[in-house]
Amino acid sequence: MKKKLLSLCAIAVCFAVLFSLAMPAASAAQPVNPKVESSALDLGSLGDKASIAQIINKISNFLLNKILLNAISYFMPDNADVTNMKNFDLDEYEDFYAGMETFVDAAQSGAVWSLGYASESILPEDFGKESMKYARGSYVPWWYSTEIYSDEDGVKEDIKVRTIILNDGTGRGSAAFCVIDCIGISNTDIRKVRAKVEKFAKENNIVSINVSATHTHSGIDSQGVWTAPLSTIGSNMFSPNITGGTAKHGVDEDFLATVVDSTAKSIKEAFADLKKGDLYYASADITGYTFDRTPPYCFDPTMYRLEFVPRDASATPTLISNFGCHPESSSYDWVNETEDGTELDTKISADFVYYMEKVANRAGYNFIYIQGDVGTVSSSRGNSNDGLDTDAHGGAMRYGYELGYIALGMTMTQAECEALNTETGDLLGVATYSGGEDYTIWYADWQPVEEVAVEPFLNIKHDQFMMEIENNVAEVLTETGLASNFVIKDYKTETYYTVTELGYMELGNALKVFLCPGETFNELVLGDPALEGFPYECLRDTHGDNLIVFDLQNDAIGYLEPDNYYVMAGYQYDPKNDSLKGDTWCLLVSMGQNAASTIVGKFNDLVATVR
Repeated sequence: MKKKLLSLCAIAVCFAVLFSLAMPAASAAQPVNPKVESSALDLGSLGDKASIAQIINKISNFLLNKILLNAISYFMPDNADVTNMKNFDLDEYEDFYAGMETFVDAAQSGAVWSLGYASESILPEDFGKESMKYARGSYVPWWYSTEIYSDEDGVKEDIKVRTIILNDGTGRGSAAFCVIDCIGISNTDIRKVRAKVEKFAKENNIVSINVSATHTHSGIDSQGVWTAPLSTIGSNMFSPNITGGTAKHGVDEDFLATVVDSTAKSIKEAFADLKKGDLYYASADITGYTFDRTPPYCFDPTMYRLEFVPRDASATPTLISNFGCHPESSSYDWVNETEDGTELDTKISADFVYYMEKVANRAGYNFIYIQGDVGTVSSSRGNSNDGLDTDAHGGAMRYGYELGYIALGMTMTQAECEALNTETGDLLGVATYSGGEDYTIWYADWQPVEEVAVEPFLNIKHDQFMMEIENNVAEVLTETGLASNFVIKDYKTETYYTVTELGYMELGNALKVFLCPGETFNELVLGDPALEGFPYECLRDTHGDNLIVFDLQNDAIGYLEPDNYYVMAGYQYDPKNDSLKGDTWCLLVSMGQNAASTIVGKFNDLVATVR
């Protein structure tokens, strides 16, 4: 009983700390003009500001993580699903797909690309019928929704899972990529999808099943943190590991079942849709459409595009778009003005992804967006607002339209882009708004880029491993069962672990792909002076300039910020202004200080096994 009382006190303290810190973080997530620096601390002539930041951060990390949050975690009971380390064998952990047994270096005789596409709604059938049923998965808890956004014509959006299956005809197997309109999905729940198609995958030689999130901040809670945190933890306090029982997790069971069933169905449908064709690769600079909100402001301003063209001229081609950007603009609409005053805006949205797809569909394409090395990269909405008076969701809509046009038109001439714009219904209103003082036509001064045919050979390999949970916020969320991550505890050292995965893929000689379970800070990929002190070179220096990132693949382990300037609540040195800027991104959303080096090291090791 004494421990229960201590646990209750710990819960109260924990949530007071978490949500007092979460609200400033949510506020900081509001639209920011990347050209305007904010919340910077000017320390005048206090000396080396970068060193000052490191000192502040070390003290902050120690006091916050090692003292306060560690004390809270100590008194939290383990939920009934926490597994004892001595009873766990990673090799027997089910529903892991290792990928291909052999890699090839060139297209084999008779090789040809095949691609299948499918999409399914993940919006529960009873959505909107029962008040306060599904929570929106971002920023603050208990934010329940019964509505979904509509486009400018009043047509309601949808949230979906979009799936492609790739095969190179060599008999070494197919790879599936499923992307869900949600903020993130745990490896535990992804394995439920794989279990659902286990027999089908075996019968059809699907050797790689990858499930990820678009990372929309306006989707339904898919991680459990926002739905009913207090009641979930309270329930699990009375079914702790030591007494047995079953843990309750935060994700709504009906919604999770819809996600799992729809994703499994999409895999089967995409496989049935496999068609032979040719794959083409192109990339374009989209500087001005994304920006990094965290020093050292290192990010990749490139959209990478794969276009699959079936050899059957009557079949639908597929557009695959990859770039790093948080789909969060719709979530900036915090309140609605009503006759009775104001109320929280709880509408569900897939954000810009839905509107990129709308453009692609009108042009006659299937569409899938795969999140890139997202880190703290967000949308710069100014270019697509064009001086128009729009709300946050309207900005997300126009942003999605414009990026959809860019994805389609990057290899076209300006005249072809103009024709594309007209044929798809002029969704950005060029005919209506052009000539306005701040309006920019998306295809003005257009310069096409070249595309290359991707040789028909696919290589893919995966690794699974146990990862220590160092961040005590993540530890509390998992040991209490609020988040549905699989948790293993070493009771000798009182250390918690989870199982995660990563992967490496090659698409011909055109692209190498890092399949990452977290949100990758771009310094780790591109390199930056701030990376000095990190134990590894940046990924492109190690593996080549044609390496790109698919983030949030097969897990959602949070930010991967380089160890040498990881901070939960402190400051980063801003070299542009020679000042310090506040940083709390890793407080709630990370596995800990060594997460980045762990992931990069494991990825390098995986590549070394096949190359």
